[in-house]
Amino acid sequence: MMKFEKFKFKDGAGKEVKYTCDESKLANLFGANSNAPSLLTKVFFKREVLDKYYGKPSKYSIDDGYFFYIRDDGVNEWGMPIDNNAEDCVMVYLGDLGKMPYEEQQHWKIHNITNGNSSPVSFTRDFQAEFCSPTEPVLYFKERLEIFNGKWKKRFGCDLFKPLSKEDEHHLKTLRAPDEEQKDFDEIVLSLNKLIIDSLNVAEIKKGIALDENEKSISILQKYLEQKHNISFPKMIAFLKDLQNLRSSGSAHRKGDNYKKAYKKFDKGSLSETFRDIVVKSIMLLNTIDNRILGKNNGNKS
Repeated sequence: MMKFEKFKFKDGAGKEVKYTCDESKLANLFGANSNAPSLLTKVFFKREVLDKYYGKPSKYSIDDGYFFYIRDDGVNEWGMPIDNNAEDCVMVYLGDLGKMPYEEQQHWKIHNITNGNSSPVSFTRDFQAEFCSPTEPVLYFKERLEIFNGKWKKRFGCDLFKPLSKEDEHHLKTLRAPDEEQKDFDEIVLSLNKLIIDSLNVAEIKKGIALDENEKSISILQKYLEQKHNISFPKMIAFLKDLQNLRSSGSAHRKGDNYKKAYKKFDKGSLSETFRDIVVKSIMLLNTIDNRILGKNNGNKS
């Protein structure tokens, strides 16, 4: 017999209530259990509730709006919709919490809070049945990167950012805004470098352009854009070099004055806000290349 945890939330009068997540005992749109809370009651959690699952990307996947468990044979065994676009929290509907095994419900209960707000994205998707891009910066970056890669390959027949190898896929799956932990910040900066610098398809973009000996990937990208597309993005190139330097001085070597100088160029007062700003700049990079190259009306517009 399956067991169900009770979770706390505030009712319409602002009173704290604790109730089971057993869907069979909750009110629904068909009139069942009319005196019970609705299965669509919003329950809030600290964002740290997801850290456990980000730490095991081979077993769990956290996508935009959904969380699920992956069996060894690759089948998604169980999962539930989540609102991970919400600011400073994660929202799940009470009835959906019962879709997890009991031991997972216990984990979520530890992080259960009563103060929180769901995102406009959740309302648009769940109650207006409309498509809506994520608003949380990291989730939006992942969506934009996938769309950009598809458009670029359709236009030029190759990738600008090469797909990650199976052994490196966790860098994309676990990308998220960190808490105020230096270790997490260093690891996620490393992952972002993997996605937009280390993955540059240098072998393709250097074909047919004039290069100096031993030029590295960012400089090759710069010359490719200038020589093949007659455009210059000095701020974008400077951003990539600064990001690479932040990774090199932080993750690859002992931290010292070089790291402090590198971090100062991005500092927004906290590690989490600093990384969010870096991600926003990464989105701007994709949008800029998209608008200036893929958006051109050259007879083969994507």
